[in-house]
Formats: sequence, C-alpha cells, structure tokens
Amino acid sequence: MCYSPDFTHPDPAKRAQELWKQKRMIEITKFFGGRTCRVLSGQRRPEVSRELGVIWVVACINSLLSFAEEHGVILAMENHYKDNYWEYPEFAQKREVFLEIVNRIESPWFGVNYDPSNAVIAKEDPIELLEAVKHRVVSMHASDRYWKDGVLVHGVTGRGLINYDRVFAILREVG
Repeated sequence: MCYSPDFTHPDPAKRAQELWKQKRMIEITKFFGGRTCRVLSGQRRPEVSRELGVIWVVACINSLLSFAEEHGVILAMENHYKDNYWEYPEFAQKREVFLEIVNRIESPWFGVNYDPSNAVIAKEDPIELLEAVKHRVVSMHASDRYWKDGVLVHGVTGRGLINYDRVFAILREVG
C-alpha cells in the first residue's frame, strides 16, 4: 500500500491529521492482507529546517509504530521524489536526509521501500543508496528511467538507467 503523509507541515494540528490518515491506511493495508504500508517524510518546505523536519518526521513515525505492530503492518519509508498533490518535493529526497531519518528509527515494524529510479531523480547513485539500506529493505518499487529529449521519464524496467542485475544481486545477498 502506498500512502503519502506530510509530517513536515509546520502546524501541529495538520501533522496530527496526517497521523490519523496514516493510521487509516494501516488499517486498510491490514484489511486487504498487505504486509507493508508506505510512509513518507513530507514536503520540503523552504521554511522548515532540516533539523526541525527530521525531528517532526521521526516523532511522527515513532508514534505510529505500536499501531502498525497491532495491525501486523510494517511501515516502509520510500526514498520518494514528490507526491502528485504536493507543492514541494519530498523532504527526505536526498540520501543524507533519508538516511538520517531511517537510522533514527529502530523497530521491526519499520523498514525501507527502495525505489532505484527515485535515486536517479535525486541525481544520486541508486546502488550506493541500496548498499546503505540493504538490511532495512522490506519492499521495493522496480521502476526504471531513461532520457527522452533531455527529460528523465519512466520506462520499461530493466531497459533504462538502473542496473537491475546488481540491484537483485545485492538484495539476494541480504536474503
């Protein structure tokens, strides 16, 4: 299940509303027999500092873990680009922010939804990111990108910029 909460909203009431909506998605995931439910950090608003955004995101996700456990659903944070309904890109789009958040959350009910093409969108090496999170991966989006007229676009998985032989070899190594 993919959901896109916005835990970087400056208004605490809005963040509370986002927590409520994420809980509904956890319930829906369980209802349909899903194992993982995506969680994001939120929007990279110019007025929210990295330090404060990380604090809010970690606090929000940590507050969801017991609810996720009660429902048998693992929260899977994706290295995402931008939700279609958002004004700004993902707060944790860049590897260093993504890893800072992921590394602050220790729970068997939290892991990573790895998307190699989103690393390409962030102008980062998807294999380098996978190496950093390989033991935390609980789900994956196998999408690919290629250049068309100077723009990165979605393409057929395995025929774009992602080295899927290497991706799957790494995932196999960690079981």
